[in-house]
Amino acid sequence: MQHPTNTRIIFAENPEEAKQKYLALNIQTKDPSPGVEVLKPQEDEDFDIHSDINLIGEVSVGPSIMEEIRQDPEKAYVVYFLEDPSKFA
Repeated sequence: MQHPTNTRIIFAENPEEAKQKYLALNIQTKDPSPGVEVLKPQEDEDFDIHSDINLIGEVSVGPSIMEEIRQDPEKAYVVYFLEDPSKFA
């Protein structure tokens, strides 16, 4: 079963740019080949920009992350790795 790790808010024009910016951070993972999930909160029908807590994909974001998203919600992407513990080195 895969688990989300290393969640970041990335500001970008599109999902591919968000993914490339995230990968450029060179975050170390335990899974040698994790998946990358790129989600735009504004596209989730259950997302509430005014709430302090939201579920985005497989991650729950709290007040500090919501403040970051509110800085530029049209360009904010939630990006994280999906790691499989059975593949940990």
